[in-house]
Amino acid sequence: MKNNKSIIHLSIILLFWITSFPIANDFQSWDDYVGKTKKETFRIETFVDGFDIPWGMAFLPNKDLIVSDRNGSLWKINYKSKIKTKIIGVPDIRYKGQGGLLDVQVHPDFINNNFIYIGFTSYLKSKKNRTFTSIVRFNLVNNNLIDQKIIYKADDIFYSSSSIHYGTRIVFDKVGYLYFSIGDRGKRDQAQLLNYPNGKIHRLHDDGSIPKNNPFIQEKNAIKSIWTYGNRNPQGLAIHPVSAIIFETEHGPRGGDELNILSSGKNYGWPEITYGKNYSGTTITKYTHKEGMEQPVIHWTPSIAVCGIDFYDGEVFKNWKNDLLVSSLKFENLYRLEIKDNKVTEQEIVYRAGSRIRDVETGPEGFIYLALEDPGRIVRFIPIKN
Repeated sequence: MKNNKSIIHLSIILLFWITSFPIANDFQSWDDYVGKTKKETFRIETFVDGFDIPWGMAFLPNKDLIVSDRNGSLWKINYKSKIKTKIIGVPDIRYKGQGGLLDVQVHPDFINNNFIYIGFTSYLKSKKNRTFTSIVRFNLVNNNLIDQKIIYKADDIFYSSSSIHYGTRIVFDKVGYLYFSIGDRGKRDQAQLLNYPNGKIHRLHDDGSIPKNNPFIQEKNAIKSIWTYGNRNPQGLAIHPVSAIIFETEHGPRGGDELNILSSGKNYGWPEITYGKNYSGTTITKYTHKEGMEQPVIHWTPSIAVCGIDFYDGEVFKNWKNDLLVSSLKFENLYRLEIKDNKVTEQEIVYRAGSRIRDVETGPEGFIYLALEDPGRIVRFIPIKN
């Protein structure tokens, strides 16, 4: 009898322990979510699912959506039917650690040239465990990638066995320059060295050539494509729709995620200054400020694992016009930042996804699209009029 009581008691404890953990919502239940924020109300609709880790999104002029999946698949989703078609011709990638098929971007003049750009983890044929970020351009024709052109590939000497901090976000500015990020690859001190490509933001022409007015074009031994340096692991790049200023988000270590304004030739400090610590809790540096090094617009401590960003430039969420939408992996939130005179004047969590949010994009109709993980899917915000 005593043993039976013990078994019953243990069963009750186990039942309480199991039910005390949050259980993921059934997939369809995400469509029932209604978000009420300070300025807007919206509902969530699943646009398309069936991904592993959707990493980047870009819309074509006809409203179809291109989605990169970190496992190496590139997809085109028909805007009207939501039918997902696999794009053929993606180059060989190294899908390991934080690497794989990463960002995708559509050329601003796609309607005339059919160019799309992808950023991915390339590897050395002689040593497949050695990897680095590469950027390539293709013509997208009938769901096929043709006429590959290498836009950026590092020298073999920079490839390493590290599988972290690739960066690899891509954006075009309003003039047509192409910017892309490369993380420090876990070699933090190299972020301060201009003869290393990692820990930097790079700027090129759309054909991969180097602009003559890049900041280090005349500096001996510097890599000429570098636009900024001292960047740890940049995960977001966005152009302000009015000022055309480039904003960047990057992962800090334990604390110290940053939102930065990028300016030519500037040093953003990593690892000489940071608001974060090592993951073990030990000190990286005692400095948060140093002369000649830029301060973030804001920093998040503890880290939110900040990821893709986008300025809202649609019309259906009028009260969010030109606000910055910021995705988060760790806390699984979408944040809205109101920015005035390059300062954050308001910050609000507008959506608690219950899933890691990898990217955010404003759609052609003004809806807001999110790339979510576990399960991999694209959802969108649809406004509810009060």
